Amino acid sequence: MPYTHTQPHIYYEQEGNGIPLLFVHPPGMGHVTFRHLPPLLRDYTCILPDLRGCGKSEDGPITISALADDLKRLLDHLSLEKIMLCGYSNGGSIVQEFAIKYPERTIAAAIIGGFPEVNTFLLKHEFKLGLWATKNNHMTLLSDVIAAAHELQGEYRVELKNYIKAVSSKTLHAYYKAGIHYTSTNRLHQVSCPFLVLYGSRDDYVHAYRHMFVSQIKGVEIVLVDGVGHQIPTKKPRTLAYILRDFGYRAGR
Repeated sequence: MPYTHTQPHIYYEQEGNGIPLLFVHPPGMGHVTFRHLPPLLRDYTCILPDLRGCGKSEDGPITISALADDLKRLLDHLSLEKIMLCGYSNGGSIVQEFAIKYPERTIAAAIIGGFPEVNTFLLKHEFKLGLWATKNNHMTLLSDVIAAAHELQGEYRVELKNYIKAVSSKTLHAYYKAGIHYTSTNRLHQVSCPFLVLYGSRDDYVHAYRHMFVSQIKGVEIVLVDGVGHQIPTKKPRTLAYILRDFGYRAGR
C-alpha cells in the first residue's frame, strides 16, 4: 500500500491523470470522504491521503501546522513541485495553513465550508460537541451522527462510520482541540495563490466567515452551492467536480 517513507507514515490513494489535486478531509473522516470525486475528475490526478492518526496513517502529535507539514512531505514523496488543494470543513484550515506556509508549492487552494477561525456561537458549539463526545469516548455515537449526515447509501455510510470509529478518541479529541484554537485571520493577507471558498446554500452556521476571506485575500472567489448544507463532497459531488475543474484550469493557466 502507498505510504510516505518518513514518519509518521501517511497513507494515500492516487487516481486520474492531470493537474495534481490533493483533498484534505475533516477530523477522523479519512480519504473515503472524497470517494465520489476521482471518477468525476479523471483529467486531474486526485490524491487522497488519510491524515495522521486517521484511517491507515500512523498517529502523531496533532497541530494544524504539523498536518500542513505532512502534506508537504507527501508532495516531496510524490516528487510534485506544486499542487492544487481542496480542504473540506476543518480540513480547510489545513489548506489555509499550507497555502500560507508553502506558497511556492501551491498552485491554487479551495476550501469547502471553511473558516479562518472559530468565533461564532454555532460553530463553537459544533466543536464543543466533538470535544465532549471524544472526551467521554462516545465514538459510536459520533461516528453514527457524522456518517448519517454525509451518506445516504448503506455501504458508503457503514464504511464512513467504521473509518471514524476506528480513530482513537484521544486523537480525535486532539483534532477538535487544534481546530477550535486555530486561526489564520491575521495571516490571510499572505495567501498569494488563487483561492476559492465554497459554501452550501443551507450551511448557515459558516456563511458569515466568507466576509473574513473577502476582506483579507485579494481576488478570492466565493461560490454558494444550491440545495445543500455542509456536506457538499458527498451530496453534490458532480457540482463540486465541475466547480473544481473550472477553477483549477483557470488557476493553472
